[in-house]
Amino acid sequence: MVKTSSLVQAALIISASFSLVIPFRIIQFIGWCVFFIICLMFVYARILARSIKADRPLAQMHLASKERAEIRLAIKNHSVLPAFICYYSDDAPYLYVFGNKNSGIIFLRPREIRQVTYRIAAQDRGLYAAGPLRIRTSDPLGLFDVDIEIACKLAITVRPARIRLDTRTFPGFPQGTLRTDNPVYEDITLRRSVREYISGDEQKRINWRLSAKFGMLLTNQYEKSYDAPFFVFLNLAEDDYALRTRSYHCERAVEIAAAIVEASRQKKQRCGFAAYGSGFPYIRPKANQADLILDILSVIKTESGSLPYNPEAKFRHQLPAGTMIFTVGPREVENYFARADSARDELNTDRLGIAKRACNGLR
Repeated sequence: MVKTSSLVQAALIISASFSLVIPFRIIQFIGWCVFFIICLMFVYARILARSIKADRPLAQMHLASKERAEIRLAIKNHSVLPAFICYYSDDAPYLYVFGNKNSGIIFLRPREIRQVTYRIAAQDRGLYAAGPLRIRTSDPLGLFDVDIEIACKLAITVRPARIRLDTRTFPGFPQGTLRTDNPVYEDITLRRSVREYISGDEQKRINWRLSAKFGMLLTNQYEKSYDAPFFVFLNLAEDDYALRTRSYHCERAVEIAAAIVEASRQKKQRCGFAAYGSGFPYIRPKANQADLILDILSVIKTESGSLPYNPEAKFRHQLPAGTMIFTVGPREVENYFARADSARDELNTDRLGIAKRACNGLR
């Protein structure tokens, strides 16, 4: 959008009057020159208004609460005319911007692309957005203001804050990704090495090809591994938390649940989720859905009432065999605070008393 001030309009009227009314050639020449310059600056401003663009390399961003992230955007001048003074301002409501560097002044040469970066942080989890981007410039004489608003929205998902919590696992079923010393969980598809035959070794373990090559009996050794799918239940029933600390403790419960879900991704285990909270989500354990659960934890809210059932008994027979059930509620939050104050190096799911039992039924 090109804005014209009242002074420019007055200058046009005066220059036209001088050119058409006053009979002196020098004054008419000056009037026509002023009129020509104003028209030229108007065309200059219109070209800039059509030529200055902006975009972002990302349309979505994920970060944890209280974590810093960098936002990038590119401001482009597609014309052959320079923008001498170009003021930009990227709207980032409800986010903390370090150094207020989401706004500034730049000079755009013809066909130039300027990269702009600034750092942000969010205090609370939730959904945020950056944009639109507003750019203001003018012609070289400053007669016409160019005000451009470019949508280029950036969706920012702020997940629960990362906390220090070690998630312990125990064997579920064999041939997985987790290593163990228990020979029961040997994976016959992953041969580790061979060793000399020992009396009592099963014949099916003998590597006959290598035994014939080296002239001695050799026995195969296999990797011992297992899978342990995760299932996290989050209790956000308002009546189960003390009124005085309800908001704070509910947020800590969400952070504990998020830490367990994040551990499932690091250990390459299937993960499921359910909650007594807004929307009452239920997701069966599947591979590669930790990000989906973390996005749900970014926006989940408390629900009125009290938890009316035992989550372990409710979901035990709905989950695959070997699934570990983690229940996070007010008792686990209180244990977390107690352990965090007394033994910072022992923050794990066992010591916090988070229920963890394997489901034995096949579904």
